[in-house]
Amino acid sequence: MPVFYVDGQSMGNEQKTLPRRAKIVVAYKEKPNSAFQIRWEEIGDRTNNEAEYVALLKALSIIESKWGATGEASGKGAEPIKIHSDSMLIVNQVKGSYEVTDVKLRQLCENVKGLMKKMSAVKLEWIPREENYAGQWLEDKWKGGKVEVVKDEEPGAPIARV
Repeated sequence: MPVFYVDGQSMGNEQKTLPRRAKIVVAYKEKPNSAFQIRWEEIGDRTNNEAEYVALLKALSIIESKWGATGEASGKGAEPIKIHSDSMLIVNQVKGSYEVTDVKLRQLCENVKGLMKKMSAVKLEWIPREENYAGQWLEDKWKGGKVEVVKDEEPGAPIARV
């Protein structure tokens, strides 16, 4: 059963006069005993919340490319593919518990909801920060062992296997 962890970060988010430097990370395992794969990329001048959404969209894109539009990894009746995020705001906005007031975030949220509606076998869940492997990677606190960088299928999107 595939499992995904997503996170986004924006350096300089609190400075209004300088451009921010945001990046995203998607950490995932295709099977419980397989190695983690890490995809990360710099996404330019984005807020922390925008980066969180972009990371979630990246995970959905990976799921769609590997398991098709429904996101089913093991056929009918299997457990859904889980995507874990430590952003309570993003998880609750996508689930509809929180209102999305920012125009940019509203568009990103609608994009996520549209993809998730097509992918009936995908479930978004909140987890604490310390359990988010993508966050550990961003903060250079990885607890998953040795990392080996390998070539990615998509040009310009770095990937690592752990």
